[in-house]
Amino acid sequence: MESDDPIAIGRKMHALGLWKAIAPFNWAVKPAGTPLPYFCTLIEFPQPGPVLCRFMMIEGWQTFHDYVFTRTDRNFGFYSSPIELAHFELVVLETGEVDLFRHDPGYVPRQLFEQEKPLVSRILWEAYGIMMRIESDARLPLRYSGEKAMFARIESPPGVWRDAPMPIPQPNPVVERVTLSKADIAAAKDLPFAAEETVEVDFRLVPSLMTREERPRLAYVLAGVDGANGEKLFCDRLSIARDETIKTLWESMPQRLLKHLLARGRIPGTIKLVSGRVFRLLRPLCVELPFKLSLHDSLERLEQAFKF
Repeated sequence: MESDDPIAIGRKMHALGLWKAIAPFNWAVKPAGTPLPYFCTLIEFPQPGPVLCRFMMIEGWQTFHDYVFTRTDRNFGFYSSPIELAHFELVVLETGEVDLFRHDPGYVPRQLFEQEKPLVSRILWEAYGIMMRIESDARLPLRYSGEKAMFARIESPPGVWRDAPMPIPQPNPVVERVTLSKADIAAAKDLPFAAEETVEVDFRLVPSLMTREERPRLAYVLAGVDGANGEKLFCDRLSIARDETIKTLWESMPQRLLKHLLARGRIPGTIKLVSGRVFRLLRPLCVELPFKLSLHDSLERLEQAFKF
């Protein structure tokens, strides 16, 4: 390898001027000694703007499947943004400067640790080589598509790299488990039913918020407003606990909303939503209580509750 500095390799990649050429493709890099392959993919940003593109090195098949499905359907699973996925990322600014970050689910991206740099350098060096080959062979990443496999660079033994097909496995099914307190459901069924009342609700990642810790965590907000006047009814700021995942955080959202309905002392006739994921997760609650779920493209009053 010509350079062990991942930033220097990132600059070489940018100097090729091939970001648009590689944007349609994905490929895998499997360094020796790593349990999981890394999947290379590019996200471009509209220009003019501060960020030109993000070159992602996504960790493992399941994470890559989640990424692909979420790009196709923003309501799929539990991830709202690529920043929540486990991966390394080369960020290329419009100025030509580059930087590297580590992303872990539920945490704010951080700079690389020194011990991570050799691994990232190896992945980027192989990606750099693939980019140069794509310049003369635009269909290189599709070489094994007929075999239902991804083009991969695999290192085995250490220091020896080869092209190889990486068969694409079936993704694990997404299983959702929403648990509601039987006691809270029974109490809610005894509340008055305000058939004409509407509450607007959303639960989402808010990238502008984070915890104040040595390793800051991402913030998620469950907010509700009165559908008639926009009055803020509740606003919970949440982050994943040490024993939680993003999945469990989302699965606990219906029970949290149930607590807010109990605190208000009545059940609204309609709960308006802007998220298909929130709609899906609230269905078990809707089965137990007589309110109606209504999905909308936008709710202006609700958006005000998410301006921090």
